[in-house]
Amino acid sequence: MFSVTTAIIALAILVVAFLIGSITELHMGIMAIVATAIVGPLLFHDTIKQVEGGFPLVLFFTLLGVTYLFALASANGTVNWIVAAGLRLVAGRARLFPFVMFAISALVTAIGAATPASAAILMPIALGFNRKNKINPLPMSQAVIQGSTAGSFSPIGMYGVIVNTVVKRSPGLAALYNPTVTWILVAVICFLIVLATWFLHRDAGPSEEEVAATSRDDIDDAAVKEALVDEEFGEQQAGATSEEDLALVRLNPERTTTLIGLAVMALLVIGAPLVTAAFFGKKVNFDVGLTALAVGAVLTLMFPKSAKGAVSKISWPTILLVGGIVTYIDMLERHGVIQWLGDLAANLGNPRISSVIILFIGALVSAYASTTGTLGALIPLSVPFLVPSDGSTAAINATMLVAALGISSSTVDCSPFSTNGALGIANGAYQGDYIYRWLLKWSWILIIGTPLVTWALMILPPWWGAGS
Repeated sequence: MFSVTTAIIALAILVVAFLIGSITELHMGIMAIVATAIVGPLLFHDTIKQVEGGFPLVLFFTLLGVTYLFALASANGTVNWIVAAGLRLVAGRARLFPFVMFAISALVTAIGAATPASAAILMPIALGFNRKNKINPLPMSQAVIQGSTAGSFSPIGMYGVIVNTVVKRSPGLAALYNPTVTWILVAVICFLIVLATWFLHRDAGPSEEEVAATSRDDIDDAAVKEALVDEEFGEQQAGATSEEDLALVRLNPERTTTLIGLAVMALLVIGAPLVTAAFFGKKVNFDVGLTALAVGAVLTLMFPKSAKGAVSKISWPTILLVGGIVTYIDMLERHGVIQWLGDLAANLGNPRISSVIILFIGALVSAYASTTGTLGALIPLSVPFLVPSDGSTAAINATMLVAALGISSSTVDCSPFSTNGALGIANGAYQGDYIYRWLLKWSWILIIGTPLVTWALMILPPWWGAGS
């Protein structure tokens, strides 16, 4: 029997888990799983089997596959080759390099890299190039951060996998949702943010006196150091690969095979359903995770030397984080807590008002905590007024709301207290104070601006309707 008191206690415990995971070394995913194992039996009379059944095995295999494949591509130099190719594109046009890095960052995360992993690999290269050419580091930092976000909503990207899996857990929502549109909208907004940053900060940046007065010790304070150790991914090792090293990178059989493998995977996952539906009248879907594991297994058998240690580079903390949050949310869904929240939102009189509240929560929490955890928790909270229990037509377009939530929750990763923002500060230590101040300003612009803009453009207009 549903109890409001029980529901409030269960939600409060979830909030406490977020807070403890954000300010301590205790992993949020572990906290969520342990909380489910305690709250489920005590408050909802669940069995341990029911608790274990809430763990998202499909999501586990998907994240396992895409992060393993990216680990192989990184280890064998394929990622470095992609970056080197981008460097050659802007020879003699150094001030355009942020846009190249945006595209490269998007590509790297689109093939499965976690956003902090992408930033850790690309930020030292990008800001090293900036320092050599005496270019303002802020647009470059923003390009890597927002580019990593833009690509991550692809069907095999980290955020895309998480969002799509969470959506599929609600069949009614899945029927209304278009993941491709979400990916495009996120990418466009991210590019516009980079364009705005470049336009406003394309000058040379701080004076030589300001640069000389700023040392690494000045900006490596406790907050930044803590931010560099992400709760999802552990300490990020910003690779030592320099621009000069990358100039020596050339295609070899291993990197060529990896590129072919990535292309085949993309064609199977994205292209196969479209082709089979067009020619045979029935979609044939290839599972993202299993396809990525198959491609990774072939690469490992063909090139075992570079594949050594790839398993250890799988984003296990991310898998645990999302798995734990989704397991707890599954418990709340089974016992009607999510539906109750949706009904409360509906009672506000206008679901559009409810949606803007969710967008602000997503932006604020993600700027200082886990974006993946935020997406996993907030999307289910939106289901009741996207898919009304009485069978009526929703007033809000499901794709637009999920896209707006994705934009609001991910673009704020430029915050100096997020992993990506901290990596920008650490690798741009020669102008660290300048980068810190402006990334902090931009994060608050986006915390306030992205919910309002996406709400006004994607949710408020009545003509979008409920469909995808």
